[in-house]
Amino acid sequence: MDHRAPLGAWGETPSGRVLDPRTEAFARARLGEPLGAPDPSETAGRIAGRTAAEDSALTPERMRALFPGVEWSLDASMRARFSRGMSYLNLMSWRAGEAARLPDAVVFPASHEHVLEVLAACSAQGIAVVPVGGGTSVTGGVDTPDLDTVVVCSLDHMSEVQNLDAESGIVTVQAGATGPQLESYLNELGWTLGHFPQSFERATIGGYIATRSSGQSSSGYGRIEDLLVGAELATPVGTLSVGGYPASATGPDLRHVVLGSEGALGIVTSADLRVRAFPTFREYSAAIVPGDFSAAANVVRALTRSPLRPTIMRASDEAETKALLTMSGPGGVLGGAFSTYVRLRRALPGSLIILGWESESATTLAAMRAFARETLADAGAVSIGGRPGRAWVASRFLGPYQRDALMDAGYLVETFETVVVWSAIDDTHHTLAKVVRAELGDDSYVMAHISHSYEVGASLYFTVLAGARSDPLVSMDRWRSAKAAIMGALAECGAAVSHHHGVGRDHRDYMPPAIGPVGEDILRAMKTTLDPGWIMNPGALVNRPDGQR
Repeated sequence: MDHRAPLGAWGETPSGRVLDPRTEAFARARLGEPLGAPDPSETAGRIAGRTAAEDSALTPERMRALFPGVEWSLDASMRARFSRGMSYLNLMSWRAGEAARLPDAVVFPASHEHVLEVLAACSAQGIAVVPVGGGTSVTGGVDTPDLDTVVVCSLDHMSEVQNLDAESGIVTVQAGATGPQLESYLNELGWTLGHFPQSFERATIGGYIATRSSGQSSSGYGRIEDLLVGAELATPVGTLSVGGYPASATGPDLRHVVLGSEGALGIVTSADLRVRAFPTFREYSAAIVPGDFSAAANVVRALTRSPLRPTIMRASDEAETKALLTMSGPGGVLGGAFSTYVRLRRALPGSLIILGWESESATTLAAMRAFARETLADAGAVSIGGRPGRAWVASRFLGPYQRDALMDAGYLVETFETVVVWSAIDDTHHTLAKVVRAELGDDSYVMAHISHSYEVGASLYFTVLAGARSDPLVSMDRWRSAKAAIMGALAECGAAVSHHHGVGRDHRDYMPPAIGPVGEDILRAMKTTLDPGWIMNPGALVNRPDGQR
């Protein structure tokens, strides 16, 4: 976890949490005037100070007895830092001054054996354990449950890259390593994992695996399950080692017990991951596909089904395209002259498509680009060159910082995502956007894009903006109401509960209808086997049979 980041925010850029002038102008025009919100650093400090007066259920003496040889902290500010994730509701709760439950302690194991010791001790004492890597969950996956005694198990001290098998193309890394830490190590040796989620700067390898993460280059490198060769899971009953082979026919693939387990079955402590040679050749381009979003979706489908598919594909709907042209990315780089050019070419309204190609071979890359040009031409797309694509790549991790600034101005800013088959993309896109607008009213703006696609379907990723309210609690209630309507609409559309954000606590109650009673029984059976006391991340992923959290 980034201990330098301010409580209640993703982080600070060199210029601070400053709202970009173009973004501010767009927000004022579409959402109304900013009203401001309490400074999260001030309210978070008051929360930590107020909670410090409340005794933890664990004393220093008991901590030393429970966890000999393992570093730990009872400090209130440390416990506060590990108490919540990074959803809109999490971050607004700091601004609203909500004194949510803090963990009673944070432990910092340094090895797989340490984690086993922590889990054994907690299981014996009935102490709940919440595993935390980067703390970037946006579905309540790392929120402290309201139970008698709760310990956070941080992976901060388990970030070592342990081995690189260059001949096999496999890296072994501890689960607490962040994306930048692993990429830096690999890049120096001429390799890459190729996994770049929006949370890349803070998320950990264990978090990738536990939530079934998908990176922005998934078209070329695959999702995290495509990269996972093997893993070790520490559980209250011992170690579960999975995978380790290129392929096998030894019954069900137990890697999928670990993938998406969200800390509810155990703690991922290390992983063997497939890596590839760092690409010698990289190129990016952008185009506007005229017409509605379905035309852009058709282009993505055609590209996805080709062996010459791009490494990166992102197709924005008309609303997101308009926002990008106004606020950032291509609009920020090329300004009004760019928009005028595209209009003259009759491409707007339309959908912006960003494409990226990475390869060790110039010949292969040229073939990939040629196929994309042909596909775009068939759709009547207008090429706008490489500059917008390069600008998007350079700024692709800045979204959370811009969200901080918008929230500081009082605006509602949140995202949600799903995945459906191609035949349902259009209806699902229209239905979900309509539901959000109906819930949040005229001072809202809904936009979406496709950035993860498959031969049979694609993920839809929505960003929601809404007008400021003077009371943060009112804004939070607005989003809770909208989110409930969204989840109901997902079920009606036949769309998944989540594509890559995970289940956590926020989506848990929507799981039973999604996986059915037999599926729920299977999850509970796995949990009871690996976690007989149900101490692991209580309330996340699956409910107890008795209905308790």
